[in-house]
Amino acid sequence: DEPVDSSLPASPQLLHNDHHRLNDSHPLFQAFNSNGRAKQYPHLLKYINALSRSLPLTFRLRKEGSAATAQHDAVIQELQSSQHNNLVSVVKYDPSQTIYQATSESELSKSNLSKVSPSLKELLVNGSQDGTLARQELGSMLPVLCLSAGNWLKPGSKVLDLCASPGSKTLQALEIAASSSSSPKRNETKNAKLGRVIANDVHSARLDSLKDAVDRSGLDDILTSRVTYTNFDASVFPPPKSGKLFDAIIADVPCSGDGTIRKDKHILPNWSPATGNALHGLQLKILMRALELIKVGGVVCYSTCSLNPVEDEAVVAAALKRMCNKNARKKNGDVKVEKDVQSAPAVELIEWPKDLLPDFKRRPGVEQWRIAGYSNSVDKDSTSDDDEGDVNDDFGQLSWYDSYEKA
Repeated sequence: DEPVDSSLPASPQLLHNDHHRLNDSHPLFQAFNSNGRAKQYPHLLKYINALSRSLPLTFRLRKEGSAATAQHDAVIQELQSSQHNNLVSVVKYDPSQTIYQATSESELSKSNLSKVSPSLKELLVNGSQDGTLARQELGSMLPVLCLSAGNWLKPGSKVLDLCASPGSKTLQALEIAASSSSSPKRNETKNAKLGRVIANDVHSARLDSLKDAVDRSGLDDILTSRVTYTNFDASVFPPPKSGKLFDAIIADVPCSGDGTIRKDKHILPNWSPATGNALHGLQLKILMRALELIKVGGVVCYSTCSLNPVEDEAVVAAALKRMCNKNARKKNGDVKVEKDVQSAPAVELIEWPKDLLPDFKRRPGVEQWRIAGYSNSVDKDSTSDDDEGDVNDDFGQLSWYDSYEKA
């Protein structure tokens, strides 16, 4: 790893011109650094520093899926031209050479793209419309990249995107699952197995936005016709009428969004540990339902845009424990078998595919965490971080609990 700065910048930049700064007095920093975690995990400081910088512009090139893929080489030449090669480049850890990101020198972001390079903006807008490329953040790409690298998501797969809006992952999965239909001879291959993506969202307005995003994607109609839209609560998503379970499920669940403060100006001033605590139960229900809907040998990819263990490791650990207990009880005949799920599946936690982005810096999940909550008085069940001091009075005192129930 690269050397790690031992402290935060003395004066981090203002984020989105709001009145809160992500410094060591903000409760979000206190949460990241609970019980001095930044000393134990120094990469957290690098992460917090990154949150004080603008989100770099990122996009990916499509290899197939639209008539515009014939322009693929021309777009690459344009990106590598002297006019643009100092602004964006292929990310160094991507062997596919299809993911581009703003160079560190350019500090190019969505907000300053028009001012810095109108020609690059025109290229990206045109490419987004004709299907040559997709504007998508790197973090958003990872779940589908992971499923594809493990060969769990492939041409012909039946995929469920449980919380699909705004649709970046839906489109990314569709390009793979329905890619067999992108063959020049697709009209001659009547028996070709075409994949399908079920795009679900509980909010009808968000589902409408998702449909618009698919329509504007520039992908061939034969691909977009392989999307089925549904409007269900993901935690009680109904079983397929065909009885055939899913090959791959994307569960990018609702979350507190503390990893998105660079693009969402509302997160930082309104952040509270109560949000993640309140969402834990829903996240667990959605993951449990996904595990019930996946076929034997299939894979569920659970993701959030939060770094809060309560929303990440705690949810996965609780799901594994619950599935284990459910199997044990069913073995003893203590649980009534549901009609749509004849038995609780055996579940295992899968490692990140070794061949996927081999130079991409990753960290294993944490195995211990405490639960944060605000406290305005001394609570016998809670403790404060003595070495951190009290947080800003605007927020109250951030306290730590040993159990979710106490928090």
